[in-house]
Amino acid sequence: MMKKMMILGLLATAGLAEEIYATFNVQAEKEADLVLSTSGLVKKIYVDVGDTVKKGEVLLELDNDDLKTSMLLAQKQIELAEVNLRFAKKAYERFEKVQDVVDEELFDQYVSSYERSKIELSNAKANLSYKKALYEKTRLKAPFSGVIASKEIELGDGVSSAKMETLFTLITPKKQKLMVTVDEKYWQKLKVGQPFDYVVSGSEKSFSGKIVKIYPSIDDKKRSVTVEVPATALKAGLFGHGTIKAD
Repeated sequence: MMKKMMILGLLATAGLAEEIYATFNVQAEKEADLVLSTSGLVKKIYVDVGDTVKKGEVLLELDNDDLKTSMLLAQKQIELAEVNLRFAKKAYERFEKVQDVVDEELFDQYVSSYERSKIELSNAKANLSYKKALYEKTRLKAPFSGVIASKEIELGDGVSSAKMETLFTLITPKKQKLMVTVDEKYWQKLKVGQPFDYVVSGSEKSFSGKIVKIYPSIDDKKRSVTVEVPATALKAGLFGHGTIKAD
């Protein structure tokens, strides 16, 4: 009898689990609107919508021939500064060995020339680094591996750093997340790890996942809470509905 009552009690407790209805939109796990922080004319575009790219891959390049020339000149300045430094160093070392028998003012001139040559080489290297930084700003690179979801630029178009216009949208194609919208009245019942069973619009297949994140604020317009559920093999932009199993 006691055993039967325990079983009934467990069944009753299980029956208290509440199913909370919720809707969702599918987003890529990572999504970035890519912009350039410099202005210029688009000279080369290396990718199109649907292309798969790797992190660091160059997607677009502005007209930067002047910067390429500047970098070559800066490199020549380094080479010249290195030659001057070698001669200045040799002269300094030669006079250092006999500084006790040479005019002090003359020796100081060689010391000054040697120190000045070191500074000139350092400045030349800094100038090249600056030119390279300007050059790199004319090349848009992928911040992570993914797929080009949209392209908003064409060859010859002007890019303005002031407007910060989106040139490409990059997404992760294989991993998504469900942005699940739940009525605010359930906010105290939501917990990380709770199961979410759902279907996606246009498909009869059922999916399941678990809540991994609960957003801390209430949407005061929709009067709802947002929770996040990882997903795979879906397309960003889809929507659907499902139920959260809450204790």
